[in-house]
Amino acid sequence: MDRLLFVDDEQYVLNALKRTFELEGFEVVTASRPAEALELLRTEKPFQVIGSDYRMPEMNGAEFLQHAREISPHSYRLLISAVEEFSIAVEAVNRGEIHRLIPKPWDRDELIQLVRSAAEDYHLRARYQEMAALLQQKNAALEAANRDLEARVSESTAGLLIALGSALDERRARGAHSALAALRARRLGAELGLSSRELVVLEQAGLVHDIGLVTVPDAILQKPGPLTPEEWERVKTHPYEGYRILAQVPFLREARKMVLLHHERWDGTGYPFGLQGEQLPRAVSALALAESYSALREPRAYRAAREEAAAREEISRASGSRFDPVVVDAFQSIPAAAWERPPDLSRVAEPEGNFEELRRRALAREL
Repeated sequence: MDRLLFVDDEQYVLNALKRTFELEGFEVVTASRPAEALELLRTEKPFQVIGSDYRMPEMNGAEFLQHAREISPHSYRLLISAVEEFSIAVEAVNRGEIHRLIPKPWDRDELIQLVRSAAEDYHLRARYQEMAALLQQKNAALEAANRDLEARVSESTAGLLIALGSALDERRARGAHSALAALRARRLGAELGLSSRELVVLEQAGLVHDIGLVTVPDAILQKPGPLTPEEWERVKTHPYEGYRILAQVPFLREARKMVLLHHERWDGTGYPFGLQGEQLPRAVSALALAESYSALREPRAYRAAREEAAAREEISRASGSRFDPVVVDAFQSIPAAAWERPPDLSRVAEPEGNFEELRRRALAREL
């Protein structure tokens, strides 16, 4: 049963309202003083509709309904007033403290219809709020599910890219070059203040930065001595070839741009476009430095691996020529221990057993 609260300092008015609306099936509570009505609002079950006279002792009806709104904001509020007082109450309407003005004397049928409509409006708004709260819960659950899915996809993607980078490194006998370069690039990017999204893209690009080398013949990649000018020109095509290959992988759309530019130099003497200075995105410069440092720390057929101090010194000498000075400064600010063992190095997975162990498990159907 819908509940109504009427406030008026004239008892005969309250008696008329109570008799009228109880006959219409409402539960009617009355109060002759605003303070009494406010206490009822605080202590009793919710009222769907609150009606108040305007001219009362203690406070006027507009002031009472303002306080009522604070206690019971969802109740429909009516101000019952003589016509000459309407201009005074208009401000209360504009402030949203009352929904409707009811003139005295009122038309019984019109008042009944208005209160019925107000009660229906109360329930409609209540259902809307319930649906909004339910929708918010569903959205929160959906967002959580999406975050979980994104995390799973990201984990699977990272594993796939690590495997791809490892396959490229195996072809060139370079160990975990791509994975280490990617992790070091991400560490350097964090030092430079790149966003979380930029760091993800940077790591992705690091894992596949040399994918274009699949188009370069083994005779060139595995050549133990210096390359001829023609062979070197062939190698220099690999950033573009990598960019072209990765066009088939939509989620690497941003990473492929870094793959294309990772051999550009700060002084403009890099390839494939000869970009220089501020034309190079800072994330690309971070990848170029991390990849170069990783290459220096690894042995090659034509030279031994550089010691950590020597590799850092070589990077510093290339500041302003090969590398962005800001990126070099960030690199030098990272402690050597952190640089030598970047975060999340455990993501570079080790094989699960040697060949003979895998053969035994395969024969025993234990794979």
